[in-house]
Formats: sequence, structure tokens, C-alpha cells
Amino acid sequence: MRCSVCKNAYYCSAVCQKEDWSIHKKGCALYAKVREINEAQEARDAEKLKKKPRKTHCTGCNVRFDPEECDDQEECPDCSYIACESCGCHHSRGSCYCPNSNFGRKYCEMEPQWYHMSSATGKSYKGDRHPDEFDPNAYEAEARKCGNCGEIAKCLKNDYL
Repeated sequence: MRCSVCKNAYYCSAVCQKEDWSIHKKGCALYAKVREINEAQEARDAEKLKKKPRKTHCTGCNVRFDPEECDDQEECPDCSYIACESCGCHHSRGSCYCPNSNFGRKYCEMEPQWYHMSSATGKSYKGDRHPDEFDPNAYEAEARKCGNCGEIAKCLKNDYL
């Protein structure tokens, strides 16, 4: 059972919920407002992801591409983010809009780095990781389904994320 206003508090029964109301009501409205703000931000982020960047300019620095030298740009196959050579190797401007990958390369298959984030939301990737080459002691004991790509693999322990 869950509070219908804030959707933050969980209860085992209506009796427990009623008993807790005198304490819970103090923070309930605040929890509800925070949830409303977070949902609005997520909706804005989702809308931003729908917009495709123009193909004539770098999405990172907004420099116009030289039509003669079209080989210097990198485009994400999923979100269409386009980066010039300079932005493609930059930690933040070189991150596309995708939350779980960068230019089609899944974060879960890469070693953890602080700059693995979506440039649309600015949020770091916090999911599973199973890079090919990493300290053998850093992996979980049993293989399981990756929460990002669905592949069955030994993922890194939380201490290494």
C-alpha cells in the first residue's frame, strides 16, 4: 500500500497508514511537490531528446561544418547528435543525448569514467557495467542479465562503479 498523495511512503496495511498519518502529513506535501518537479523535468528531458539536431552544425560547440570536409564529424545512430572532431574527444561536449550510451557505444561495455553522461540531461550513467578488460576481482561471482543491454554477463561489483 502506498500514499496516494506523495507516492513516497509505503505501508503494509490501511491501519498502519492511518497510524502513521500524524507523522507523515508533515512531509507528504513536500514529497508530492518534489515528485511533481522531478516528473516535469523528466518530461522536458524526454522532449529535448525527441528534437533532432541540425546536420549543418556541431551539436557540442555550434560551429558550422565545412561542406568540403564532412569526414570530421561523428553522428550518434540513436539520437542524431553530431560532434566535430574537437568536441568528439571532449569529456562533456563529446557526450551525445543518449542516457545509456555514447555515439552507439553502450556505457555498460566500457570501463567506468566520471564523464559517462547524457549531455541532454547532465546525469551520469549509474547502471550495470561489464567491460571486457578489467580487474578480474572486480566482477560479481555469478553472471546475470545486464540492466542496460540485457546481455548475460558478469557485471562489476558496486564498489567499482
